[in-house]
Amino acid sequence: MYAYARKILRVDLSDKSSEVIKLEKDVAEKYIGGSGIAAYFLYKLGVFGVDALSKENILAIFNGPLSGTSAPSTSRVEFCAKSPLTGIWGESNAGGKLAAFLKFAGWDGLIIEGASNDPVYLLVDSNGAEIKDAEGIWGKGCYEAQDLIEKDIREKASISVIGPAGENLVKYACVQVDNSRHAGRTGMGAVMGSKRLKGIAVTYDTREIEIANPDDFENEVKALRDRIDNNFTCNMFKELGTSGYVETSEMFGDLPIKYFTQGTFEKASEISGSKMASTFLKKNDGCFGCRIRCGRVVEVDGKVIHGPEYETLSSFGPLQLIDDLKVLIEINYLANDLGLDTISAGVTIAYAMFLTEKGVYDFGIKWGDAESVKEILKEIAFRKDRGEILSEGARFLSNKFEDRDAAHVKGLEIPMHDPRAFSSLAAAYAMHNRGACHLPHQMYNIEMGLSIREYDIKSEDRFTSKNKGVIAARMQNFAELFNCITMCAFIPIKPTMMANLLKHATGFDFTPERIYSAGERIYNLKRMFNVKCGINSSHDTLPALILKPLEGGSEGNIPDLELQKKEYYAERDWNENGIPSKEKLKSLELEWILKE
Repeated sequence: MYAYARKILRVDLSDKSSEVIKLEKDVAEKYIGGSGIAAYFLYKLGVFGVDALSKENILAIFNGPLSGTSAPSTSRVEFCAKSPLTGIWGESNAGGKLAAFLKFAGWDGLIIEGASNDPVYLLVDSNGAEIKDAEGIWGKGCYEAQDLIEKDIREKASISVIGPAGENLVKYACVQVDNSRHAGRTGMGAVMGSKRLKGIAVTYDTREIEIANPDDFENEVKALRDRIDNNFTCNMFKELGTSGYVETSEMFGDLPIKYFTQGTFEKASEISGSKMASTFLKKNDGCFGCRIRCGRVVEVDGKVIHGPEYETLSSFGPLQLIDDLKVLIEINYLANDLGLDTISAGVTIAYAMFLTEKGVYDFGIKWGDAESVKEILKEIAFRKDRGEILSEGARFLSNKFEDRDAAHVKGLEIPMHDPRAFSSLAAAYAMHNRGACHLPHQMYNIEMGLSIREYDIKSEDRFTSKNKGVIAARMQNFAELFNCITMCAFIPIKPTMMANLLKHATGFDFTPERIYSAGERIYNLKRMFNVKCGINSSHDTLPALILKPLEGGSEGNIPDLELQKKEYYAERDWNENGIPSKEKLKSLELEWILKE
């Protein structure tokens, strides 16, 4: 079997044991890698039936078949478990170099079980895993924790850590990878915290990856590199980072403002990528093998740090009516060091501002109060004072205060793209397996003119709802593949090129049709995981707050979610309860689920 390491390392923190699991060819071919193979193992192990913060939950960390190869931007790594924030399928990916280093060390992934009594970190190499004492690292912020592990092992390594938020089981705690990338969504940092696992360091001796058809593979790699170099969006990200989208977002009405209740933000240019480039930017950086290098390195008050992405700028900027770029850079650094998902944290704090203004509960924070935001972030990470309830997320606040304006789907806070601006986001948010998330489909790109002709994914009008349930389902199937390969979602790759890369790397007979079926298979597997967690049609919805018309770029548009939902279920062959039909599962070679 080519491209794969063919081995998975399984570690039990409770009894300090480990074993090697062989990656079978059939599993690799059907589930490809990344979150696909993770979903297969987590379903087989029955993780849907456990408490997300108990030692019975299992953390699966997987790379993909292209990780560590010359294929550009394939060093994403997937962190998967049952989510403590949503109680359903949990998944988050991050860049950096962890995916490649795991492959170089001879592993396709890690399966981490149990929980340690004392703080530990894992040191992984080609021989397996050593469980190391982390008593002196526990309690440290992410940046210091990374430095301390580096000093301890004294080797070149890829290091992932959690901050105080993960240690204190904040439901939306993240994992920081290589000091600058984050597995942010669904609370994977809290899963690590519940296991008393402060970090994971991976080293390697050799870096040989066997490719099935090296010459053909390199030809496809060259073609993809040329495509990236000539792509407008990729070049914009290279020059301005993801924050280069801020002003365009505001123009389309896609920029959430004042907790999703306002349609225009006059200060968008003050927090934009252009503004950052002309003021604080020192250089850009990127993940292992990255062709774009969208990361921002900035200097503030003599300190060189990583700058914020679009989602962070928006969730703490216009969403909370903060328009000071320097302050937003400081907030980003603080949230990262504490180990918090900036989308969920930003939305939850904005909801607290909203509830305060409505008179539902006084959190002692008003719109635009950046200094109070910094204090609340610390309180959240340490579960102190106001942070004790804010650490649970927006859905918890909604239930506690009997208020129905929490901006979440299935417990996951809505990211910084608005379904009123791009109608297909309604179906994409409402039906997605994680809840409301943007990267696993990027429907805003489709609504702005991108088409995937091989799968007949195309939008004629960003405001219409007709056919949007269909294209949302198709795009989700295609997007699943990015999290399996594992490839950055920004890469403008066509299905034929993706299939050829996989075919020449692995030797499997992949075609555009076969990889699409794999994406659909994996998507339905995750849906069945959620069905086992109690999810049904009633959860496939949007909060009423997001279905109220606004002024500005969305022009009063309201997506017809019921129409989209009906189309979506029909396209997927799900019944009226939102459960995949037996015929669909069998056609996707998931009949084994029916026997579990």
